[in-house]
Amino acid sequence: MKYIRKNFSMIIVLAILFCMSFNTVDANSIIYDITTKEVITTGVTHEKILRFTEEGWLIINVLRVDLNNENIRVDTLINNESVQNLTNVKTLTESSGALAAINAGFFNWMKETGGGYPDGPIVQSGKIISADREYNRYNDSMGTFAINNLNEAMFDFWKTDMEIIAPNGASAIVFKYNKPNTDNYNTIAIYDRRWTQYSPGASTENPYLVEMLVDQNTVVEIRQGLPSVEIPENGYVVVANGENANFLLNNFNVGDPVNLSISTTPDWNNIEMAVTGSAILVKDGSIPDKFSYVSSDTNGRNPRTAVGSSRSGKELILVTVDGRQNPSIGMTLTELANLMIELGAYNALNLDGGGSTTMVVKEPYKNNINVVNRPSDGSLRRISTAIGILPVLPKGTLEGFVIDTVDTNIFVNTSREFSVIGYDKYLNPVNIDTTNIKWNVEGVDGTFKNNTFYPTSEGEGTITAKIGNFTSSIKIRVLNNPAKLVLNTKNIKLLKGDTYSFTVKGIDQNGYTATINPKDINWSLDNNLGDINNGIFTAKNKGTGIIEANYGELYSYCAVSVGEAVPVIVDNFESPNGSFTSYPPETPGNYEISNKVRKEGKSSGRLSFDFTNLEGTRAAYLVFNENGLKIDNNVIKIGLWVYNPLENSNWLRIELYDANGQKQMLDLIQNMNWTGWNYLETPLYNISLPAQLTRIYTVQVNPVPEAGDIYMDNLTFTYTNYPETSATMPEDIVASDEANKQVELTDANKAYKFNIFNLEGEPKNLLGKILQIRLSEKSGSDIDTLVSLGTVSKSFTSTFDKQILTFDSQYRSIDKDGLRIIQLNTSDKSLRTSASGQWQWFLNQLNSFNGKNLFIIMKDSPKNFKDNLEADLFIKVLREHKEKTGCNVWLFYNSSSNESYMENGIRYTGLSTVNINSLSPDAAANSKYLEVIIKDNVPTFQYKYITK
Repeated sequence: MKYIRKNFSMIIVLAILFCMSFNTVDANSIIYDITTKEVITTGVTHEKILRFTEEGWLIINVLRVDLNNENIRVDTLINNESVQNLTNVKTLTESSGALAAINAGFFNWMKETGGGYPDGPIVQSGKIISADREYNRYNDSMGTFAINNLNEAMFDFWKTDMEIIAPNGASAIVFKYNKPNTDNYNTIAIYDRRWTQYSPGASTENPYLVEMLVDQNTVVEIRQGLPSVEIPENGYVVVANGENANFLLNNFNVGDPVNLSISTTPDWNNIEMAVTGSAILVKDGSIPDKFSYVSSDTNGRNPRTAVGSSRSGKELILVTVDGRQNPSIGMTLTELANLMIELGAYNALNLDGGGSTTMVVKEPYKNNINVVNRPSDGSLRRISTAIGILPVLPKGTLEGFVIDTVDTNIFVNTSREFSVIGYDKYLNPVNIDTTNIKWNVEGVDGTFKNNTFYPTSEGEGTITAKIGNFTSSIKIRVLNNPAKLVLNTKNIKLLKGDTYSFTVKGIDQNGYTATINPKDINWSLDNNLGDINNGIFTAKNKGTGIIEANYGELYSYCAVSVGEAVPVIVDNFESPNGSFTSYPPETPGNYEISNKVRKEGKSSGRLSFDFTNLEGTRAAYLVFNENGLKIDNNVIKIGLWVYNPLENSNWLRIELYDANGQKQMLDLIQNMNWTGWNYLETPLYNISLPAQLTRIYTVQVNPVPEAGDIYMDNLTFTYTNYPETSATMPEDIVASDEANKQVELTDANKAYKFNIFNLEGEPKNLLGKILQIRLSEKSGSDIDTLVSLGTVSKSFTSTFDKQILTFDSQYRSIDKDGLRIIQLNTSDKSLRTSASGQWQWFLNQLNSFNGKNLFIIMKDSPKNFKDNLEADLFIKVLREHKEKTGCNVWLFYNSSSNESYMENGIRYTGLSTVNINSLSPDAAANSKYLEVIIKDNVPTFQYKYITK
C-alpha cells in the first residue's frame, strides 16, 4: 500500500512553468519544468526534474552534497571482494551502508571471466586501488574527479608513474597496478588482494613467468614457472616476463625490503577518493571549445551521468539524465555541459552513461534504497565503480516525526487512520512510542478516536500530532459525499482457503477521489462462498457469486469464483522417462529407474552425482524424453517427492521453457539438509504458460566436494479448477450527474449556447441529407456557435450561416461573455508533434483567461495521446488552472461512445462519430449531438437525438 508522507520543512515541491512566445520558439525550448526536492540527510538533497521540451521529455535526477558537512563523506564504491567483480549501483550502495550513489567511471568487460575492470586511476578511502602508467600519458583525454583531504572537489587529467625499487637502488617501471596485463607480462604488473586471491601463475603461454610475493613490503618468495599462489593479504605479487623477469631475479632476494612507488599528478597521497570519467564538460565556468574525448557511439542523445562542483568546490552536484526511451530522450555532451552550468556547476566531468546510468537514493525516514532514475536497459547494469555518499555518525535519538496516511483526501462522515514515523537529525528512522499521541484538527470539523479521524464537515484542513515536545502537521481535504464507488477489481478467482483484500475508492460529483476505509463500507456476499469482513474476503466453499459493497445509496459489485486445487501425478517413475547429462560435461553421474527406494509403486528415479574433483558450479541432470512434459495454462505448482540418503549442500531445481520459448530455472530447494523422503514444491509465479518441463537437476554452487544420489517419485502438477460465473452482475448504482440536465431559457436569461456534432463524410443517400437538415434545424437562432469534431461536408457548410469550428491544422480560440472556447490540433495524437509552438500558445491561452468557463475542443481524448507523459502533463495543467482560478474546465473530444465524467474537477465529454457516407436507418435514429448551455455562468449539457 502506498502511503502519503508530508512534512513541509523536509519536502519541497517546486513547479516552474515556462511560457515561450508563439512566434519565437527555439527547437530546444522548455515547455514545462517540474522540480521536486527532498532532503535525504543533513547536507544531502535529491532533486527530480521532469522537463518537457519541443524535442521531447527529459528525466533528470540531481544529488547535491554539502562537502562542509561533517556528518557525511563521499567515497568510491567498488566491489569489496575484487575490483574485477562488476556489481550494480544499488547493491554497492546497500553493502557499503551508503545513503545515495551514482554510477561512476567507465570500465572494460572481461569476456573470459564475465567481469571487468575500471578505467583510469581509482582511489578509495585514501588508498590507491587501481592505476595504469599509460593512461593519459601522451594527451589529456580522460578526466578524473577527486576529493582531496580538505574535502574539496577536483577535476583534472591524471598522469601516473609507478616503479619498483630494489635495496641496491636499481629500479624498473611498473605499467599496471590491479589492471590486466595484455603483453604477456613483458611489462611489470602488480596485483594485490583487491584484484584477486591468487596470482596469475605460469602457463603454456608464459612457462617462465616470474612472480615475486611481497608481504608487508618484504619479499617472502620469488617463483619462476610455478602455478598460481595465494597473494598475501597485506601485500602483493609482482609479475614479469623477459628482461623484467631478470630484473626481479637479479636484484631481489627473499627477505629484502621492497619500495613500490606510485606517484600521480595531482598527488594521490592528498586524495580521499577518485574515479575516472571521460571529457571535462565544464572548466572554470565555461564549456571547452572541444571536448577532450568524444567517441562515435556517445556523441548523440544518450543516457548521461555527470559529476560537478560549485565554484567554491564545496558543493558536489551528481547528475543522471535518462535516455533511449520515450519518457526521456537523453542529451548530447554539449547539452549535458549546459545542464551542469544551469545546475550551478563551475567544473564538471562526464562519467559512464548509456545503460550504466543509475542513481539510487535512500528513502527519507526509512532504510530502503530506491532506484530513482529509469535505466535504459530496463534493469540495473553491473558496473565497476560508483560515487557513494556515506553517513559518518551512527543513528541518533528522536529529532522529530512525520505523519503517514493512505490518502490525504477524505470523504465526510467516513474515517481515516493516521500513523507517525520518527527520525533522528540525520533522517534515519527511529522507533517511537505512539500511545501518547495528541491529535488536533483545524479548518474542518471532526473527532479523533485513538489514531483514526472522523470528519463531519467538508473543506481544507490541517491535522497536527504532538508527542512530547515534538509536533508535525499534514494538510487534508475533506470531500462531500461520494457519487460513485470503485472497487479495485470487478472479478476475482480464489482457491478455497485463500483471502483477498478489497480497496475502495470514492469519486464525488466533481471527480475528486478519496480512498474509503473498507470498515466504512457495508459488505455482503451471496451463495455461502465464504466470509467477508471489513473488505477481506475468505473463500471457503467452491462456487460462484457476487460481492456487494454499499455506502449510502451507492453500490458496487464484484463477481467471484471460488475453485479448488487438484494435484495430479504426471510421472510416477515406473518406466524409463529420461536420460543423464551433466555440467561440465566431464562431471560423473548417472540416471536410471531404480527399485531400491520408492515412495509409491514399484520404483523411483535415481539421479547420481559426483562433484568431488571439479571446481566451479557443477550440475547433474535428468533430461526428460521427447522435449519434456507439457505444463497447461491452469497449472499453478510443480511438486516432487525426493528421498535424500545423506545431507548435502546441493540445490534442487527444475528447468522449463515458457510460452515465449524462454528458459526458466525454478528452485525446489536451496539446501538438501535432510535425510529420508521430503515433498518439495515450487509455484509458477510470473511464468508464461503453457510451458514445457524439460529437466530436474541437482546443482552444487559451493566449493564442497560431495558425491551421492537422490531418488525422485510422483512428479505432481497442481491444477486449478474454477467454476464459470453464470449470474449476470448488477450494474453499479451511482449518483446522477448534476450537470446533465435540461435548462430552459427565456429572453431575459443571459446565456450562451452551442452545439457539438460529429458527422463524418459527405451524404450519399437521403438519410445523410436528412440528418444534416435536422442538425441545422436544431442549431437555430439560439445557437451561438457550432462545433464539429469531424470533417464538415461542403453541403452542410453551404446551408449553415453560423460560425463552425472545424478541425484542421489550425489552433484557435473564441471569447464570448466571460467564456473561452479553445480548439486544439491533435491530428498526431499530441499537442507537441501536431503543431509546432502549440503548447506555448495553449499555456498562454490559459494564463491570459480570467473568465468563469473554459471549453476545450480536441479531436482526441488525452487518453489517446501517443505520449502518456504528455497526456499526464496536459491533465495536470488543466487541473492546476482549475485549482488556481476556480473556473469550469470542460473537454470535448471524438470518442467511440458517448461518455461524460468528471475527474479532479475537470469534465471530459466524448461524442461518437456518425458516418453519413453509408448511413443505416438504425444509425440515423440513434445519432446524437451535444447541446451545451451556460446560464448564469453555470454550464450544463445533454446528449440529444438529431432526428427526434
